[in-house]
Order: sequence, then C-alpha cells, then structure tokens
Amino acid sequence: MFAKATSNLLSEIDTGGSLIPVLRLNDSDKLSPLALVIKRNPFWFWQRPKYQPTGFNLNDVLKGNQTINPEVSEKDFLKYTGTFEDKMAASLEAEAPVAEAALEGKGSSRLQCNFGPLRKQELGLSKLVQDSTDKQLELEHVLLSQVRRRRRSVLGLVRECVFNTQECVVSEEQEESGSCNSLLTLFTPTKIKVSVKQSGNLESDNDVCLSIPAHTTLAYSIIELEVSHAGHYELCLVQEVRGGFETVDCPKEMQQHVSSTPPRSIHTDLEDMGSQLSALGSEPGGTRTALLQQLSDMMGRQEALDTLEMALEDLCSGVTPDLGALEQDPAHKAQVTSFLQLLPQMGAGHIHQTPPPFVMAMHLLVSALDEMSSEGLCALSSCCSPPVLQALHQLVLRLACEGACPPLDPALDQEEVYQHVERLFAASGVNLQREASSVRIRGGVMAGHLPLVMGVAVTGLALLGDRK
Repeated sequence: MFAKATSNLLSEIDTGGSLIPVLRLNDSDKLSPLALVIKRNPFWFWQRPKYQPTGFNLNDVLKGNQTINPEVSEKDFLKYTGTFEDKMAASLEAEAPVAEAALEGKGSSRLQCNFGPLRKQELGLSKLVQDSTDKQLELEHVLLSQVRRRRRSVLGLVRECVFNTQECVVSEEQEESGSCNSLLTLFTPTKIKVSVKQSGNLESDNDVCLSIPAHTTLAYSIIELEVSHAGHYELCLVQEVRGGFETVDCPKEMQQHVSSTPPRSIHTDLEDMGSQLSALGSEPGGTRTALLQQLSDMMGRQEALDTLEMALEDLCSGVTPDLGALEQDPAHKAQVTSFLQLLPQMGAGHIHQTPPPFVMAMHLLVSALDEMSSEGLCALSSCCSPPVLQALHQLVLRLACEGACPPLDPALDQEEVYQHVERLFAASGVNLQREASSVRIRGGVMAGHLPLVMGVAVTGLALLGDRK
C-alpha cells in the first residue's frame, strides 16, 4: 500500500523527473541528504533501474578522517491532495442449445491521497562540489567492495528528499460487482485512500490501515558518483553523465544483452526473447520440474526473488553469487541456495568465460518475474501446472499477434483457471473479454512494458514445464 501511494504521488507531480518513490516504509529512515543509495542499471532493455538504500552516508566511506559538512536547506514543497480512478470491466457471452447467458462484472479502482503539507530537504551543490575536491573513498569498505563487484551497480548519494509533516494513514479496500449472480470473479480492483490524521481523529472507512508517521521520506533524488581506481570521485551533475566504478569492460557476450533499445511490437520481441529462452528446455525433465516448482514457490517472496535475480546476474558476470541480503532470513537463503545448486556448474576460473546458455536464459526468466507486480506474480503462481503453462504460452502469443484467440484451449477453459488468467492479464494492464469459447483483448492491442514482461515470464516457465 505504501509503495502504491508514493508511486501515484510522483506520477502526478514529477512524471519523467528525477524523484524516486520510496517503496518500503522501513527504508525511509535511510534516505536523508548525503545518504548512499545503490542504483542497479537495467540488464535487459525492458527493465527499469532499481534503487537500494544502504544505511550509510558519504562520510562513512571516506578515507581517513575526511568528512563533508554539507549545507542542507529545507522549504515547503507542496500540499498534495489527489484522486485517481480506474474502471475495469470484463464480460462473458455464451450460447447453448436451450439457453443463452451473459455475465458481466464491473469495478473501479479509486485512489485518494491527502498527504497534507510536504516539505523538501536539499543539499547545497556548490559547497558539496567544493568539499568533494580531493576527497577519496575507502574502496576497501565492505559496502564499496560489494558494489564494485556488480557491473551494473552505481553508487549515488541522496541530493533531496520529500517528506510529510503530519501523520497519514493509507487504507485499502477491495471492490467488485457482477451481474446475473455470476460466480465469476473478474478482477480485484483496489481503492487506496490516504488521509491526514488531525486533532487525534482518524478519517478512515476501510478495514486495512497503514499509519505513516510524520517526517517520513516519501520520495528522493540522487547524484551518481563516478569513482576512479584510486577512490577519487566526481559528482555527476548532468543527466547525460553516468556514474560507476572505473573497471575493466564487460565481456562481449555480456554487452550484447545490455540494451536501451525501445521495444518493437510485443510479438516480435517475444519471438526474439523466445530464442534466448530456448535453452531452458535443454536440461533433464526432473531438473526443470524442480526449478519450476521452486520458482512457483518464490513468486510470493519478493525479497528472495530479487536476491535470486542478482545471484544469477553474478553467475552471468563470472563471479560468485553474494547472498548476504538474506542473512537475516535463513529460510529464504536456503531456498535460493537450493535453486542455484540445480543449475549447470560453470567450474572454477570462469570469470572471463561465457556463462552456459541455460544460466543466461534462467537469468532472463527470473529478471522478468522480478519485474512483475505482486498481483501478477500471485495470479501466475496459480497457473504453474505444465498443461496450463503450455496453453497460457499459446494464448499470449496469439493475443500478442492477433489480439484474439479462438478457440480457448481446454486447459484454460475451466472457470477457476480462467479467473487466474484474467487476473494475470489485468495485472499487466490488459483486459480480456471472453465470448463463448474464444477470448479477445478489449481495445484489440497488447502493448507496453508490463505485457512484454509477462510474456517473457510465461514463455520461460512454459519451457521449464514442457514435458516433451
């Protein structure tokens, strides 16, 4: 709920800007000016950058007794109240020899945000640039040594942060409606309401509430650091200048996958991705079944999935995976370790060698899963039986190419299974309409970032579940 509220806030006030939403309430305390954030640049062209607060600030990683005393200004930012509304609908039409039936469901997703007065803290850039002259980072610091290992990771420091000044409450409720007494659950739209708590009175009419304390960081921006071999750093003040650590170039095999090329048609992109994913069908059936089951189990555990994606990236980069992020969660660490042990071994001394195609393909699949929403992962985890995955894969390809799929595969035609399929597509911004035994897309086109990610995930899982 917190992530939805902050993301919607920025969609209204800073679309395409430099502000980054805080996605976890627990990260808020780690995001004051001068705090360090790890930015993970995309590996695949359809990925978005990811940001990880560290709990350290710049002074913690400076060499010797060097310190920086920044100028921090604070001012009113804005007073924000917003209402968002989405309407979703789905229908089913069926004919039988003696009867006709039409089922329809409607619902709306309404988001009301009243964060109250927001303020902003901001670093004084002139003094920061002056104080940074001749400063050096302690490259042996545990944080920096870990960041340097990851080729796509960049170190940034918080330049500005936006925070609330009054206690707020995020509340969530689910609304849905249907006609003809239908038992068909078409979707689960969500309404989130954010209101200010004033004079001890809590304004909320929902069952699930999340209290946001005053002075909670809701959004922030960073300045990337360009770090030399010796530890000297420069502040990347211009958007076109990117940060990073001075290091050897990525192997050529890695570079061909790192692309900022915008997507073409989803059908064309899925065909290209399918060729890269095809290696997933090369392992013995028992191994693929075990991997499919473990991935299905991990779909409800975002932290484990995220760590697995980074571990696979390490393997593709030729380094030993670091599972330190799961030290406080032994169960998830054991699950990720068990998964990695099922992968083909690459042997010692492989740091400059091309990783096995199966590992590269698995990284592509897990990256797609990690990019999906929690709603999409929940629906997809309910579709992980091999017959359903094969039918779902064909449905995705037909809809991406033609916008319709007549007739619907019997494996998807069961009421409960089709409900999961419909939720999966809805979580990717695609509304399906079922007519007798066929399915089509409302609007006729499947396009955009989320449908492509879903298609990659479904294609990869179908290959793991293929029994041929």
